[in-house]
Amino acid sequence: MKAEDKENQDEQKWSNVNEFLAKNASQLNIMEEEIDVEVQHHFMALLEFLMKDKIKFKILTEEAPLLADQLYEDSTSEDKKRKLLAVLATINDIAIYRKIEAFQKEDTPLKKWATVALQQSRMLIQSSLLDESTVFVSTGLGGHGTLLRYFCVYISNDGIVMQPFQWDIVKKETELEITKAKGEVESCEHFEKYITFTLLLPIDAELKDIFETIINECNTYGNFLKENMIITNVKKLNIEEIEDIVNSKSSKNRKINPTSDL
Repeated sequence: MKAEDKENQDEQKWSNVNEFLAKNASQLNIMEEEIDVEVQHHFMALLEFLMKDKIKFKILTEEAPLLADQLYEDSTSEDKKRKLLAVLATINDIAIYRKIEAFQKEDTPLKKWATVALQQSRMLIQSSLLDESTVFVSTGLGGHGTLLRYFCVYISNDGIVMQPFQWDIVKKETELEITKAKGEVESCEHFEKYITFTLLLPIDAELKDIFETIINECNTYGNFLKENMIITNVKKLNIEEIEDIVNSKSSKNRKINPTSDL
């Protein structure tokens, strides 16, 4: 398959997702926590494995509340604690939710795992309390209210070291367009070859149009930004990860799909 065809298919895929979410906006519940996507995947894989045997899983759900205190015992292996948290998260009981919440607040090696368990438990309880079906949206970066959080990186054109006045232009144009889209800019950090933003946008925001407008407006002041940029709602990239993309030979065409883990 040609790269262009693949890109068109991806755009149509995410367009369909956004269209569905926009139509169900009143039923959306965006989870606010920033959660490691890889941990989410491992959590759901374990839960799927445990639930394959319905009889054994029923026994596990009956035993789990009685074993919850083992989460705090050093003699309990991490694997057993992961399994226990996964099972507890499937029990529709506010008291169990509070037990998971209490453990999640502890500074342990399983804090990320406990955060996923807490999120799953909350979704289960909220679903049972609401009168109508609800669509829960969880991404690596979470969100706030009805807005999803994104991490984006504008990259300077080859050979250009960005100057303070160019940082100011990018910040001004970004704030302008994000505000127009009913979003919020949370933070901004600038470097010689790129500038990063953490921002919030409505779930049905037209990301491609928004950021193309920003880049085009910035480039009227000297064509200093690449047309392609990095946008993700999976994680905040660290300096090494950004530098790897910026300096790679494929950086001219490299994009991270903003809804790849929606």
